[in-house]
Amino acid sequence: MRLFHRFTVVLAGCVAGIGVMAGPAVAQPGGQSVDAAGLTAGNTGSAVTSAKGLSAEEYWTPARMAEAIVAGPPRVTAGSTVEQRAPRPGPRGKVEGALPTVVSPKADIHTMSGRVFFVDDHGGDHSCSGSTVNSGGKRLVFTAGHCVHGGGSGRGWFDVNRWVFVPEYHGGSPFGTWNAYQLWTKTAWIDNANRAFDVAAVVMQPKDGVRIVDAVGGQGIRWGYGYGHGVHMFGYPADPPFDGSGLYYCSGTTWNEGGFPTLGCTMTGGASGGPWLAEYGVTFWAYLDGVNSWMFWDPDPTHVYKWQSPYFSYDTAGSLFDAVKDM
Repeated sequence: MRLFHRFTVVLAGCVAGIGVMAGPAVAQPGGQSVDAAGLTAGNTGSAVTSAKGLSAEEYWTPARMAEAIVAGPPRVTAGSTVEQRAPRPGPRGKVEGALPTVVSPKADIHTMSGRVFFVDDHGGDHSCSGSTVNSGGKRLVFTAGHCVHGGGSGRGWFDVNRWVFVPEYHGGSPFGTWNAYQLWTKTAWIDNANRAFDVAAVVMQPKDGVRIVDAVGGQGIRWGYGYGHGVHMFGYPADPPFDGSGLYYCSGTTWNEGGFPTLGCTMTGGASGGPWLAEYGVTFWAYLDGVNSWMFWDPDPTHVYKWQSPYFSYDTAGSLFDAVKDM
């Protein structure tokens, strides 16, 4: 292990760690709505107060954030098989990223990445990762589907009243805590926990009248670009040997395993939902080309050796983005 001023090489050529030092619109009451594209928006109630009378900011104290359990679908041991589905073909598409316009001229991987905290459908406190994405509405955070809904029979939406995104997290944030307005994911994830559709978009409430992309910037997004591309994947791993306090990344060239982009990486649970970025480093933003979804480990959960993302086709990410881009 070699130590640098701000960068720690955890596994040479595989994982490099980046230490990150560090009124609102109210959703209208409603239930679930499913459109023809196979998208579901859910749990759209008041995003200001919870059943216990605490705002999301009051609920998510630094101590509670530190104790949140990482969320994720089952880890997969070496040699195991999991249900896989090849993506359906569709058109290519991409949207450019954006600089912040209001709060700060700074925009980089730190400001546009963050930790997600939420209360799941069983009442437990959990964490994931996510990233802001530019859109007409300037209010989007993309993450994994299993960070907004349990997936499959008997599971439900997570509590939108306590779903928050903390950009540039390091035991807190210079940009504060941002509250969710609506949670969106694909119906195939909700109904069957089909991990080919394990992607979600969350529409965030403005904070002090400012939209989140205007405050911290937003990544671009693209879909339909295939496999074999160089990507950087980012996240806030929180299971040992990590502790959730810093932003880490892996980089490499993806390969196709059963229709899923795959990359070698040792990040552990808590990184779920973090961005896979194509063309990272070319400018201040890159293209979201996947999200951390499924990890494989051997011989125990502290020894993760690769991750997979849903394939970003129009069937998955493109239709989801189109459904929420102007909110």
